[in-house]
Amino acid sequence: MSLLIRNLNKSFDMFQVLKNINLEIDLGEFLVLLGPSGCGKSTLLNCVAGLETIEDGGRILINDMDVTNLAPKDRKIAMVFQSYALYPTMNVRKNITFGLRCRGIPKAEIEDSLKKTVELLQIENLLDRKPATLSGGQRQRVAMGRALVHKPAIFLLDEPMSNLDAKLRTEMRVELKNLHRLLNATIVFVTHDQVEAMSLATRVAVLNQGVFQQVGTPDEIYKSPENRFVAEFIGSPGMNLISGKLAVSSDGISIQREDIRIPVSHYTFREPPEEGRPVTVGIRPERIQSSPSGLNDSSFIILDAEVSNVENLGADLSIFCSYAGCQIISRYPNSGIRPVYGERIQIWADLTDCSIFCQPSGKRL
Repeated sequence: MSLLIRNLNKSFDMFQVLKNINLEIDLGEFLVLLGPSGCGKSTLLNCVAGLETIEDGGRILINDMDVTNLAPKDRKIAMVFQSYALYPTMNVRKNITFGLRCRGIPKAEIEDSLKKTVELLQIENLLDRKPATLSGGQRQRVAMGRALVHKPAIFLLDEPMSNLDAKLRTEMRVELKNLHRLLNATIVFVTHDQVEAMSLATRVAVLNQGVFQQVGTPDEIYKSPENRFVAEFIGSPGMNLISGKLAVSSDGISIQREDIRIPVSHYTFREPPEEGRPVTVGIRPERIQSSPSGLNDSSFIILDAEVSNVENLGADLSIFCSYAGCQIISRYPNSGIRPVYGERIQIWADLTDCSIFCQPSGKRL
């Protein structure tokens, strides 16, 4: 076990930011803390780093050592900041070795650590260059190298790509994924960007209002959201939600509305379905089709909807429709033929991997 957080609480004045946080991170994992602004994810990272004190209860262990009350320098962690915090007047060599020199490490030991680090990161040819002359990927490698020479147990990254444009963010995601494979490092990465989370993480921890909503692999988070918050937060656009009441009969299980019957006999319920129970069914936009092609006869519904907006995303179209007071969003390949505002169309909703949530709790049923 690389990192263990137990029953962690954190408040500022009278406001509780983190509420009974429990988390285990294995050696070599890439764990992404994901959530909206203000949910507590940066505060949690700062608690792990020792930049925030823990007075409200809880423990943090790194490699089985209790570091709850240790200073940051004694925790064997390395933090990589948004701007990478490279010293602009120093070359790469001096940037990487700065911390070691400040600690009075012998010169021969510094040179040995430097040699191993730059060879591992493949930046030997950058040692005499200053940060301003480096690409974004090169700066990221130098920042990781400066952390790596201290032989940390864990790398902590707090929204390191938030100030980058879209093209550079894509490049940096690839670069960081490659670095993770290269170093086999344990990384805790904070972001509000779900694309970063889904593409980088081995596991994602979704945080909202100081509480973990779900912790799982990107596929688990996307395909089997634990509650309505995760269903709506994960995915772009988020999951379509249609409310109704459960109906249980000899013909099977369905969700009934005044306007439609939604068959859900194929769904694996976590508890026995109850007649008349208010529920919400969730369907991903890519499961809303413009034709019945490839659908199983028993696991889809047909909706007559009115187009309210069309977004051209290049390769795909997002079609926003109004249906019986609900907004239904579909996403499918852009074939060049698209509906227009106000047009009434038929859409086919594939229920094969739908989700069902209780009302009003929003928990997965």
